[in-house]
Amino acid sequence: ETRWCSSIVVRHGYAHCRTPQGDFYTNALGTRCDIYCHKGYELHGPQQLICQSSKRWSGKVLCKHKRCPPLSMPANGGFKCLDGAYFGSRCEYYCSPGYQLKGNRIVACLDSKAWSGPPATCVDAEPPRIKCPSVKEKIAEPNKLTAKVFWDTPEGRDTADGILTDVILKGLPPGSHFPEGDHKIQYTVYDRAENKGTCKFLVKVR
Repeated sequence: ETRWCSSIVVRHGYAHCRTPQGDFYTNALGTRCDIYCHKGYELHGPQQLICQSSKRWSGKVLCKHKRCPPLSMPANGGFKCLDGAYFGSRCEYYCSPGYQLKGNRIVACLDSKAWSGPPATCVDAEPPRIKCPSVKEKIAEPNKLTAKVFWDTPEGRDTADGILTDVILKGLPPGSHFPEGDHKIQYTVYDRAENKGTCKFLVKVR
């Protein structure tokens, strides 16, 4: 009497069976089945099952969705994924305002269980902004060769983390006595990533 095992059903995969009694009897006693998983899935369990005299297959198999290692959040940014860290998922990186993306904007989880590119980073590449006053014109008082000129020290602004490390003035500071003529004043600001912003104006004494 032929002993039968139940039919093999491999979710996300298939079985390729050989039997001592011809291809029609694919679940008769002694049948050997090689198990394969579809692309993006990996086999958990034995690669071959045998139909035993107990009418049971020799093991249990499962085709599991392949996973890539979890992605880490870039500092000053983040990412969003279509299907988590599973095979076929695509993840897109983004950066906070004031930061620029360096590296691959989009990575995909490959069949090799690796991401298609290294993780992106967010860098502060935007220079800080500084706005100088407009031209300062002053007419010296009679019999005087210099004029005292004031202005408000301009404030710098950084778009990334808001932190400025240095403000450098080239020229005389506000409240100085300026001789007759045109005097160039320049302010330079730096942020923590060493980007710089500058502005200039003229002090004119007549």
